[in-house]
Amino acid sequence: MVADWSALPRQIVHALDRPKTLDELAAQLHVTDARVLWYLDRLRAADLVGERDGKWSRTDQSNVILTSPEPATDDQSIMPGRTVYDFQQAYADAAAGMFGLEFVQQSAEHGARISLQQATEFRERLFALVAEYFAPGKGDRTATKYGFHWVLTPTDLHPIKVDPPE
Repeated sequence: MVADWSALPRQIVHALDRPKTLDELAAQLHVTDARVLWYLDRLRAADLVGERDGKWSRTDQSNVILTSPEPATDDQSIMPGRTVYDFQQAYADAAAGMFGLEFVQQSAEHGARISLQQATEFRERLFALVAEYFAPGKGDRTATKYGFHWVLTPTDLHPIKVDPPE
């Protein structure tokens, strides 16, 4: 049986309603071919998919993943529950006027292909910035309390075919 790596292996098997090439699967699923191939190799090892003449298809064993229940996708499987609660509540409190008219609130999501060296440097610079503003004794006890949560994690592999610089 396949471990619950993520929803992507299940999506790959579902997408194989007919034999497809790696490029077709990657395009349909909107992920890099390298990422799809990584999971295809594991699905093949579990005897859930096979490849012939450059096309991937389901095996008879694929019913294991096609008929098994979807994995739970509650907020806690994405981000720790307390973090989710804190930020949902903070946005609700701000909308209700708890912080008055003057406060700073921002959220954003960014992604880029960077080297391990760049990611390490970013992490170290971010740690330094967090320590400068959020370390014990650094703040103003009479000011509004701000929270800062962040995640730095790989989100995809580089495509097998070289793509133009971003």
